[in-house]
This record gives sequence, C-alpha cells and structure tokens, in this order.
Amino acid sequence: MGRVALMTDTTSNMPEAWVKEYDVIVVPVYVTFGNESFRDYVDLPPAEFYRRLAEADEMPKTSQPTPNDFAEAYREAKARGADTIIGVYVTAKASGTCASAQMAAEMVEGVDVHVVDSATTSLPMSWMVVEAGRVLRAGGSVEDALAAIEQVKAHNALVFTVTEVEHLLHSGRTVGAERAAKTPVKVKPIVSLEDGVPQAIATERTQKSALRRVIDVVRERAKGRKLKGLGVVHGNIPDKAHAFAEEVKSAFGYEGDVVVVDFGPALAVHFGPGLLGVAAYWE
Repeated sequence: MGRVALMTDTTSNMPEAWVKEYDVIVVPVYVTFGNESFRDYVDLPPAEFYRRLAEADEMPKTSQPTPNDFAEAYREAKARGADTIIGVYVTAKASGTCASAQMAAEMVEGVDVHVVDSATTSLPMSWMVVEAGRVLRAGGSVEDALAAIEQVKAHNALVFTVTEVEHLLHSGRTVGAERAAKTPVKVKPIVSLEDGVPQAIATERTQKSALRRVIDVVRERAKGRKLKGLGVVHGNIPDKAHAFAEEVKSAFGYEGDVVVVDFGPALAVHFGPGLLGVAAYWE
C-alpha cells in the first residue's frame, strides 16, 4: 500500500496539533461579507471574523470550497507522495462540500480519492480523521481506516445551545429555528446534529438550564458507553468554554483531556457568537 493522505475542511475545527501529528490537509470554506470573500481561518481568523461580524450591517454568508480548490489539494497530496486520499467533510445535507470534493476527484489522475460525508461537523469530524490516522499508523489498510471513520459516525454527538436566534433564522439551515424564535419569551434553543441536519431539539429559559440539558442529551446518547473523546465547542467565549469544560469533565467522570475549540467563522455564520456545547464520541 502506498501513502495515504488525510484531508478535511475547516468546519472540522481541527486543533493545529492534530493537523501536524497526522499531516492533515485542511481545505478552507469561504466566508463572505458583502462583496468580500475570505478563506475560513486562512484569510479570516476567528478573532477577525467576530470583529467584522460585530460591525457588519448585514449577515455574512458561506460557500463550499470549489472543485478547483479540492483539485489543488489533491495535487498537493500527490506531490507529498500520496496515491490515496481519505477526505472527511461537513454534512452533505447542509453543504455542497462533499459534492465539490467528489467532482474534483475526476480532475486529478494518479490518486484514489475516498470522499466521506461525516453527517456532522466540528470535533466529531476531527475525531473521524484522527481515528483513521491512528489505524493507518498502526499498519491498517484504507478499508480499515474507512471502517474506523464509520465507527465514529455511528457513535458521536454534537449538541449546543445558542444565544442569538437571529443567526439560525438567517442561515435557514437549522430545522425548528422559526418555532424557537416565535416563543413569547426569549429562550435558548438547543441544537443537535440529527441525521446530518442541524435541528433545534428543545428550548430552555436560561443559559444554565440549557447547558444542563446539553449535557443530559449527550449522556443519554452515549448510554453509559466508555467515552473515547470529549470536547467543548464555543463561539468566541473561551473563558466560559474552559470553565464549562471542567463542569463537563466532572459530569461525565472523564479522565482524559477535554478539547476546547472555537466553532470558527464558517460555522459561527450559521449559529452565531456565544454558542456553547458538547461534542463526544464513544466505543
């Protein structure tokens, strides 16, 4: 077996240490403010995005990487000596990223491309790539790596609460957002990735009760199985996120490190600053 390259997009929120450890090629999504288009993280780091968002007259938008972007990434992988690429991308039910990646596979010769729809986003995507990397490093085959990805797909959760319903409404990608917005009192929607689609699954009156519900939902889905990874996602509130991470670690009795990541520009467009939640995967 030749060299296998791992690839994902910027909505994975993959920590830089993991990118380096598994030599992952990360393809940026686009974020647009008015007539200005930026590559997620590359031209537009989170801090700059949130600054622009606070000053913007209208909501920004996102678009998937183009087939040419992926073709360029495939050529880069090939130049590094890869003859096979495994790419794990944001849910195809909310983005055209997988379609672009698949189209690009026909544009580059001499490399075998496997496009995987993660059916989710953020840390669960990253864990899929990491598990594939671990399998390959241990001498496993491409098929073994793909099976490891499917295992994470079947055993993960991403649940969070948002503070600004306006972003959900403007995005139009979260099922149930309108219902949450029409309540007579201001509520905190709880959003979960359900079969590849963001859905507002519940509402709470306060942030505290919403975060308790987030933990309860993830715990219910794990059903007591041993956690292999636990993380906290947030939208430009790192101090609150790190404090919440301690609460999450205690709630799950988790002995490992809780990974804390910002949702990043491309995801924050759709869910807004101030979001806070839990990502997990289990055996």
